[in-house]
Amino acid sequence: MMAEMSGSSAHKIGLAALTLVTASNMMGSGVFMLPTNLAGVGYISLWGWVITIIGVIALALVFAKSSLINPRIGGIVSYAKDAFGPFVGFQSTICYWISAWIGNVALLVAGVGYLSYFFPALHDPVYSCITSIVILWAFVLLGSFGADIAGRSQSFTATCMLIVVLGVGFIGWFWFKPDNFTQVYNATGKSDLQAVMSAASIALWGFLGVESAVVSTGQVKDPERTVPKATVFGLLITAICYVSSCTVIMGIVPHEVLVHSPAPFASAASYMFGPLAGKVASALSIIACFGSLSGWLILQSEAPRAAAKDGIFPAFFAETNKNNVPVKSLVFTGVLMSLVLFMTASPNLAKQFEIVILLSVFASLLPYIYAIISLPILMINRDMAATRTFRVYTGLVLIGIVFCLYALLGSGSNSLYWGILMVLITIPLYTYVAAKKHSAAVVESAHAATSSKS
Repeated sequence: MMAEMSGSSAHKIGLAALTLVTASNMMGSGVFMLPTNLAGVGYISLWGWVITIIGVIALALVFAKSSLINPRIGGIVSYAKDAFGPFVGFQSTICYWISAWIGNVALLVAGVGYLSYFFPALHDPVYSCITSIVILWAFVLLGSFGADIAGRSQSFTATCMLIVVLGVGFIGWFWFKPDNFTQVYNATGKSDLQAVMSAASIALWGFLGVESAVVSTGQVKDPERTVPKATVFGLLITAICYVSSCTVIMGIVPHEVLVHSPAPFASAASYMFGPLAGKVASALSIIACFGSLSGWLILQSEAPRAAAKDGIFPAFFAETNKNNVPVKSLVFTGVLMSLVLFMTASPNLAKQFEIVILLSVFASLLPYIYAIISLPILMINRDMAATRTFRVYTGLVLIGIVFCLYALLGSGSNSLYWGILMVLITIPLYTYVAAKKHSAAVVESAHAATSSKS
């Protein structure tokens, strides 16, 4: 890594290119159900966006600084392990992995929501659940043929996503009606503070993966200056797209319609240009959601694959087929995803989507907290505690921690219940893993001693 950084900068990424990379990594097909979920909170959700954007910028800058000081394969999970030891590293890996595959369940739910625009029978939870599971296993099969086949459609599906999000999010302002937008301030029936907390947790879904936006510093010109700037600029571009599209849809589609819409962008397009536009928007959204799924399924298998090679996950997570795909890992997570689809099945697809994304948000926040706290520890260990940089980033860490705790509290009692249970389960799991690693080390040591005597 450092050798790369000291080499020629002729082919390295500049600020503009890195900003676009950051924005494209952040904007995913998961945004397609956010307008409905945030409409269920009311237009007070704008404050949730403000809090989320500030918090995510703090997180991103801390992750960027960590990657510059201590470039590590494995990203935020590695930072947690370095700072707090193998148990926290194991716990972070488990939570991060769970967040990844639960996030892919949300993609399925969003895709089926837009599919219901063409097939109203999918509003029935039985049919929508069966359809989601069939589509899931079709993409598991596709993913088994390798990342090359699975990833060929990524640029096309990303284009479909941008057409819908940017088209509705910016052209839609010509159809924006303030009376629609201000129809309901707080629809939660709870206090304004609780409503904003809920909105912040939901909005955070759109920014999950912020840590992946920081590319290898060895490929960036003047990384000390470029990476933080590109991170902030990319986040701001993404935030503008998200806030604009969600706000404009709340101003186009009447509140009583939007809160029950399984396809909010399609509903907005219908109000703007008529039913045909709604069908086109729905079709593009379906392509964006399902088209990106195969690539994300393979990506979600990378963390457990690395963990299996380190001996902290079962060995089958690292076993690959002839296409270098960990098929057993895909099948295992496919079973787990199917169970989540069954457990969260709801007559209201938007409600199911909200439950799933809040579970994913909760699972991702624990690794985030560990990772950002590891930065000041890392800087102290490198004798950087007396610097102005240390004070600045310690302040950002505090903002990030407060935001993460705020989002955790806003994720709801069900998410907290399942999240705490998930964290507690990692304790006996690690006990088993540690005992197994110790036994393996004893056997290896005995074998080495025997070999040296002979």
